[in-house]
Amino acid sequence: MRSVRRVRTVRWCVGCLSASVLTVAAHAQLPLKEPPKGLMPNLGRPTQAADEVPLLDFDRYFIGSWTFTADAPDSVLGPGGEVSGTATYRKIGDGFYEAVFEGKSERGPFTIAETIAYHREQKVAFRHVTDSRGYSYTQAAEVGGNIGGDYRLFFKSAPFTYQGRQVRLNHTIYLAAPLTFRIDLEVAEGTGAFMHLSPWRMRRTNR
Repeated sequence: MRSVRRVRTVRWCVGCLSASVLTVAAHAQLPLKEPPKGLMPNLGRPTQAADEVPLLDFDRYFIGSWTFTADAPDSVLGPGGEVSGTATYRKIGDGFYEAVFEGKSERGPFTIAETIAYHREQKVAFRHVTDSRGYSYTQAAEVGGNIGGDYRLFFKSAPFTYQGRQVRLNHTIYLAAPLTFRIDLEVAEGTGAFMHLSPWRMRRTNR
């Protein structure tokens, strides 16, 4: 009698083990959702120090709609506080783009309009920015990157005047993920030292 129970127990355990294996195998065969693609090239092998850094594909990364948030301190540009809104990038010509930011802040709604020129082979970019809060400026940027698909656009502005004061602005755009990027801001009055402002955090909504 004991031997019969032992045989039944063994058979039950084997059956459970087989069911578990089949379940795992079934899950393993399910197609995985393709993760969002960044700018890292698919070399089919680990990267090497001698690999050439690919040029930034502005169309592939920026074109589409984004949201943004920031929490800035007071500065020469006015009172700080939380800002948020949406941004849309679109292509308007070969090597030319337009970005429109529609935001809200504690001071009220605002709009930022940018016209951007990007020279891919020369690794430089230029943009003219008009901010509805009362100022406009022009910036030039060097575009840097690495083989891992991370890029940096270092925008520096020509001095401009705002409410009788001379102002300079730096924007560093960090591209490291396909669905988010960050814009670090620095502002200086006259020839004074630059002050760090809150970064703007961008998140993609669609292409």
